[in-house]
Amino acid sequence: MKKFIYKSLFFSFLSGLILSIFLITMGGYIDYFYVKFTTPKAKSMIFGDSRSLQGIQPKIINKYFDKNEFELPMFNYSFTIAQISYDSLYLRSIKRKIDTTTKRGLFILSVHPWVLSERQKSLKNVPPHNMNCVTCNPNFEYFFRNLRYFHFRSIIRRTSKLHKDGWLEERNLPKDTNALKKGLLHQIKMYKGFSKKWKVSKKMLGTLEETINYLKKFGTVILVRMPVDDKIKEIENKYWKDFEQDIKKITNRTQVQYISFFRNKLKYKTYDGNHLDKYGGVPFTKDLCKRILLKK
Repeated sequence: MKKFIYKSLFFSFLSGLILSIFLITMGGYIDYFYVKFTTPKAKSMIFGDSRSLQGIQPKIINKYFDKNEFELPMFNYSFTIAQISYDSLYLRSIKRKIDTTTKRGLFILSVHPWVLSERQKSLKNVPPHNMNCVTCNPNFEYFFRNLRYFHFRSIIRRTSKLHKDGWLEERNLPKDTNALKKGLLHQIKMYKGFSKKWKVSKKMLGTLEETINYLKKFGTVILVRMPVDDKIKEIENKYWKDFEQDIKKITNRTQVQYISFFRNKLKYKTYDGNHLDKYGGVPFTKDLCKRILLKK
């Protein structure tokens, strides 16, 4: 009996060790979110969906503000539209991840109509909302709760990588204009579907304001609307025509800055008209930093 127990313990230890090494070395390749829950609490953060997840690069912000204007490094705590909206669940997760000792943090919130819309499906059972520990490394809670998000084929293909600063680098970029057009058509179809099923949420605007007021205790808060293709703009304008005014009302009440690239002609490289690619994200993040500096 003792021999069986010792063998079982040894097998459990060995399995745990192998899993730990696997998660630590490959976690950034096989899952879009895992690494976000293995890093320490952050003093400066980026929030939003996949637009900011891929389009705002922390390393550019760290280099731009290297004179100690803010408490850095920056961490990207964005997910995708399938995981987040600016509701109470996201705010709860933000409170778990933020380092509350900071007083000079920089907090960038990416906003657009879809992250402030009411949807039919609850988000409580997806990351980050189903996670209690957001700083464990290795994070076995994430592995067992969210195994469905793991893409094990990516160990070989490595078409994307989630960096330790939370930025998702997409490496599988379109090689011709036809692939780019196909990506744009997919995004248009997706947002048109959202516009028929989702509803403008005044309640979520209230939660956004609550989030802003919470983050203001720890530093500077900036709201940003990222650039997209004109065809996506048309869908968003039709769906929520007063969006810009509604956001400005909140920023006026909370006395934080709103930087909108929405009306500008799209001059940054994307791979589908919606997501800035890793090359377009560099000049965009630099331009965002310049605008933040001007607002100070």
